[in-house]
Amino acid sequence: MSGPTGGTGTAQTGGTGTAQAGGPGTAQETAARLLRRIGGGGAVTVDLDTTVTAPEERRWEGLPGALVAGDPRLDRDAPYAVLGGPGTGKTSLIVDTAVSFLRAGGRADELMVVTPSKESAAAVRTAVVDRLRAEDSYATSGSPVRSVHSWAFSILTTVESEQHGPLPRLMSGAEHDAQIRELLRGHVADNRGDWPDEIRPALPLTGFARQLRDLLLRAAERGLGPDDLEELGRRHDRPMWTAAASFLREYRQVQELSGTTNLNASELLHTALAALRADDARERTDVSSPAVARWRDSLRLVLVDDAHNLDPAAGEFIDLFLRPGVTAVVTGDPDQCVFHFRGADEQFLTRHAATGDHRVTLSRSHRLTAGPAAAVRRLQERLPASGAAATSLRVPLTGVAGEREAGGDGDRPAVGGAAPAGIAVHRAPTVTAERLVVTDHVRRAHVVDEVPWSRIAVIVRSVADIPALRRTLLSHGVPVTVDPTSVVLAEQQLVSVLLLALEALLRPLTTAEVQRLVESPLGGADPVMVRRLERSVARAVLGTGMRAMECVSRIVLREATPTEEQQWTRFFGPREQGVLDRIRAVVDAGRDAHRAGGSVETVLWKVWQAADLSASLQQQALRGGTLGSQADRDLDAVMSLFDLAGDIVERNPNVSLRTFVEDVRAQELPTGGRDRRGVAPDAVEILPAHAAAGREWDVVVVAGVQEDSWPAGLTVGGLFGQVELVDALDRGIEPGAPVARAAGALQEERRLFLLAVSRARHSTLVTATGTSTDDADVPSRFLREIEESGAVQGTGAEDTGDGEDTAAGQADAGGGAGSEGTASTTGAPTSVAGEGDDAALPRVLAVEPLVAELRDAVCDPDRPGHERDAAARCLGRFAGAGVHGADPDDWWGVLPPSTTAPVVPEGTPVRLSPSAIDRLSTCGFTAFIESVRSDDAPTEPMLVGQFIHALAEAFADGLDVDTAHRLVETVIPELVDAPPAVVGHRVETWRQGVTRLHTWITARGGADVEVAVEQALEQDIGQTARGYRVVLAGRADRLETGPDGTLVIDFKTGTAVTKQQAEDSAQLASYQLLVTDGGGTAAGAVLVYPGKDTKTMTVRRQSAATPERVEEFRASLLDLADTMIGPEFTAAADGGPGAGDTASLSPATTQGRQVVE
Repeated sequence: MSGPTGGTGTAQTGGTGTAQAGGPGTAQETAARLLRRIGGGGAVTVDLDTTVTAPEERRWEGLPGALVAGDPRLDRDAPYAVLGGPGTGKTSLIVDTAVSFLRAGGRADELMVVTPSKESAAAVRTAVVDRLRAEDSYATSGSPVRSVHSWAFSILTTVESEQHGPLPRLMSGAEHDAQIRELLRGHVADNRGDWPDEIRPALPLTGFARQLRDLLLRAAERGLGPDDLEELGRRHDRPMWTAAASFLREYRQVQELSGTTNLNASELLHTALAALRADDARERTDVSSPAVARWRDSLRLVLVDDAHNLDPAAGEFIDLFLRPGVTAVVTGDPDQCVFHFRGADEQFLTRHAATGDHRVTLSRSHRLTAGPAAAVRRLQERLPASGAAATSLRVPLTGVAGEREAGGDGDRPAVGGAAPAGIAVHRAPTVTAERLVVTDHVRRAHVVDEVPWSRIAVIVRSVADIPALRRTLLSHGVPVTVDPTSVVLAEQQLVSVLLLALEALLRPLTTAEVQRLVESPLGGADPVMVRRLERSVARAVLGTGMRAMECVSRIVLREATPTEEQQWTRFFGPREQGVLDRIRAVVDAGRDAHRAGGSVETVLWKVWQAADLSASLQQQALRGGTLGSQADRDLDAVMSLFDLAGDIVERNPNVSLRTFVEDVRAQELPTGGRDRRGVAPDAVEILPAHAAAGREWDVVVVAGVQEDSWPAGLTVGGLFGQVELVDALDRGIEPGAPVARAAGALQEERRLFLLAVSRARHSTLVTATGTSTDDADVPSRFLREIEESGAVQGTGAEDTGDGEDTAAGQADAGGGAGSEGTASTTGAPTSVAGEGDDAALPRVLAVEPLVAELRDAVCDPDRPGHERDAAARCLGRFAGAGVHGADPDDWWGVLPPSTTAPVVPEGTPVRLSPSAIDRLSTCGFTAFIESVRSDDAPTEPMLVGQFIHALAEAFADGLDVDTAHRLVETVIPELVDAPPAVVGHRVETWRQGVTRLHTWITARGGADVEVAVEQALEQDIGQTARGYRVVLAGRADRLETGPDGTLVIDFKTGTAVTKQQAEDSAQLASYQLLVTDGGGTAAGAVLVYPGKDTKTMTVRRQSAATPERVEEFRASLLDLADTMIGPEFTAAADGGPGAGDTASLSPATTQGRQVVE
């Protein structure tokens, strides 16, 4: 390692060693205990590796070697600053210095290793422990590695404990946000606060609370209290600052009333600083804190890692311990400072690096190969110089991993050996294609290059980009892990349903919420089981007007009577009954604990215990794979929920269950739980770019590098002017002064991109969406910058594919699927022809899409015979290996029918309805579905139609039009769920329609005309060819019987048909058939449309049926009835006219068809 100024040095890797711990008997006994604990019962094998492998020893030379060895000749009057780019060994130097100090006899309380975050502290702590675990003679009861906030918290707790003050408590960001929103809700309800009148409507909005919290955090980072912020607001005429100051004052008063000292991270550092300064003042009078004095006096070595990510308060806090005589090492890289939005500032690092003789530069990257290093250098060239005006603290990378030094073989071997190391860019035509490219690259790295899942990462710009990529990876068999801090706790699937089960103890759940429980892990019902459950209940309640899921809800919530429950569940099998029993067991267990006065923790535990998911999730997690990664995530989420419950009960032992549920639901920011895992899960990690700081993997994919998201749009000060506050305090810029911020924001995004592309030890793939012909999705300008370095491989790799390179074709030409040599990590993946925008989707190296493509080839009659034969042979090999979906017995549509018996039992008449005949004649399948489905909730048109029919009946009994108008004005608004303007229009439309209807009805009739309304008609009209009796039954709205016969009148509220359609109407013809068979004379039939906007009533007439026409129509009905017997039904395209929501069930329709196979 070398550099232009200060000390230089090099690091080399040395040998390894092993140490044995325990014996076979001990390992077997421990494994048996673990099996019993997880409930494995032989289903899971636990093997304990008792071999302890010591990490590689590094050799340091020059000034770095002196720092690591603790050379007594070092100057201890000032800290040493170690500067270097990505992978140059800064953290390794920190770890080796700490290990060397402890091995030389130093005590843990004489050493402090400080990092900016708890995640980086955990990583450094693990590295130190791994180096010391082989030391039989070393033991310690404490950890010398802490985050700066952990250190400050420990100091503050010590001081407050000695002074008998209230002990501090560190709040999570989610809790802080929830408390702010709760206070704002109080301001809205009571009209409190000093907010400007024009701002008050925004108080309930989540964005308002987020911006207010951001302002308060920025103020706390700079030590501003309510009075300071209020004075700034008045001085600069910023009413939002003064209002925020008043809010902050109220917030602190509420915290004081709670009896606890709740601090966020920013407040913690300033409170600890104040305590230390007070202690310094007391020290001059010999009354300082003994514990703090011992801590300061005992420290001999202070190591600060990633100092570029410390905020000014953290730097000031650490400076209080950097006294003469204490060896201090500060490492960092200003070009990797990506947390300015959280208050991070390179000032602490650059101040200590300003002295040349105390500056150490590391210029050789032990992580990056030549390609990524060149890309990093190109990005660094576009960044402004750091440090003093005349001196840049940037250390160019002059050496990279894998280069031979002095005839050596490089510092590490290649991974797997199949894919070349370096950096590549892929521009995909669509977002879907990009995700498949990422998935294929990840799978090839694992399958071909043998990279462990845990050594692969996918980095995205923001948390919002994670879910879609996660779904794609999981669907192709890639186990995935996502940091809990990337997902809101209440939005975790298992936590969400547990909260719902708790809410069932406090209020009646809706039908939709009960269905969520049924479909959740608590109920354990998949979509097929849900359908079976609904069909069983629907069969039991057929004709009652009740919906199946409403009945299920009442059973689960124990709202049904024993008779109703027995009636509704009489068609249940053991599996259907098991679903309801599991949910009721969970709810009952929680209800019993709640009624017994149990605490929140007790009730939650009883619910979780009754769910009986712990053992199964543990076994899934131990098995690994995609299901294992999801189970691991679920268990972590449940543990976080219990941690939160414990914390809330600890603060308030009498907290109610309702308050707990509301608190968890109110948290809208992700929060991290306590990490109890000893090892990282064997899964690919998807994480936002900021979370990748200080970490490394073998293979990294940087996905979604678009111009509109990376660089992200310029973040302005918002409603509160947060950026202007920071500028006023840190740079002395007057608020309101014109400031060009675009360049600074762009540099911040460039630093973040530099960090992302510098995380891989072996290979990096950068992906984006968009081509030269696509103006909607534009790849980021950063792609062009790294391409200018000349080291990027495969730039612009876009495979449009012609659809000829199929799996079957490859198998036929190359010896079948799975042949060696067919998979390669070089170049772009091949494509599969499709339709629409995704006409050329890249093929993913995974079993599922390959099986799907082979099945498509086998079933395609247009494919050449040799391709279909080759595909069949491949499927046979897969089926023999037990691959799901390869065996034709698993395919839908190839199994024989479950029954060939007629739908209508022999001896039972076939019943036809006049209103269903038109549908039966166009699509027998849809008509059958409609005849057996349970009654759905009535729709708006149905309710309006029933109302108009009731008015028509009332007009026949003498109802006057004025009363009808009042009924319209009262009833229609209750039936129409729409904006007021639409409701008013409907009311006026039906006022006019009712007037027309009244005029038309009152003008009809006479002394010789007999009128009947809502008349039921039913006749046995004959026998089918298979010997089934046919009954035609319906209800006529109005019958007018006079000297010429009976006229059938049917009122309609829908769209009017044409005159010819009315003449051909099977519904009207069936009414005339019923009149004729009933002994009357059919005088015709009419359709009446009162809702049609015309001056006179719209009427469509069907002429009187002749005897010949009646018999002809009877014969056609008997033929139609024969088709209703089944078991085969004719299906029409799109279900025929009027099919409604049952159209998607028809095999001849395109509606609802799966478009991605």
